[in-house]
Amino acid sequence: MELLNQEEFEKHIRDNYECVYEASESSISQEIPGNCDYCKRDVFLKIYSKTYDKPYYSEEGLPRFVNIYLECPSCRRKSFIQTVQFVEQKAITEGNSTHYEYTYRLYKLYRIPAKGEGYINEDIPKKHSSLKKTASEADYCLSNSKYIASAILYRRAIQILAKDILGGKGKTLFNQLEWLKTNKNLLEIDLTDVFHDNAKIIKDIGNQGAHPDTDITLHEFTKEDANGLHDLFLSIIHEVYVKPSKMKTLQEELKKSRKLK
Repeated sequence: MELLNQEEFEKHIRDNYECVYEASESSISQEIPGNCDYCKRDVFLKIYSKTYDKPYYSEEGLPRFVNIYLECPSCRRKSFIQTVQFVEQKAITEGNSTHYEYTYRLYKLYRIPAKGEGYINEDIPKKHSSLKKTASEADYCLSNSKYIASAILYRRAIQILAKDILGGKGKTLFNQLEWLKTNKNLLEIDLTDVFHDNAKIIKDIGNQGAHPDTDITLHEFTKEDANGLHDLFLSIIHEVYVKPSKMKTLQEELKKSRKLK
């Protein structure tokens, strides 16, 4: 994806989307002010997992996108939000020396549904019925404490996505994922490090479920293991199906506001 104009894009985001975080460092603190999507209270939402605060970006001039996993301290419900990060640089001159100060701002693009919300699977198109069915069975196993089964099914879902939907080539899931790193996929979308990193983890852990590891301590799967796989899979689904649509909408809004053809 190429931005029409990065400066125009940034202005559009600043004018139309809420800034949820501002700091002098790129790392995110333990909480951010906001409104809970569930109980509707204005609270300081706690960063539930630092796993998701790493900005992922490409070398093609795109802005940084950050997934944040939040917990409301009032109702204890959790959710993801997708944000875009902009950095402002300011030169400070003191005598004969100049140093730079940076301001990092995160703008909330949309909320990503978390586990337990019934419409998670609705983001997968009906035509991709095999993926929808496998994801539903993985979620069912997870909700019924069948953690090994859910791990295997999430891995199966990744292979359906990689091979049948994105068109990855090769006889193994490893080869299919490697192929997708350097080749144009069937959906013609940009696959970021979010996809590649999370897909590899799901593949490797799913393999542990299907083929018992020589390390006996890895034979059992905990609820936390299974929930983690669910969250990584959810992030992948939004990378593939939700974010491209959202970015296209943003581009169309920007073109319309700037009267571009």
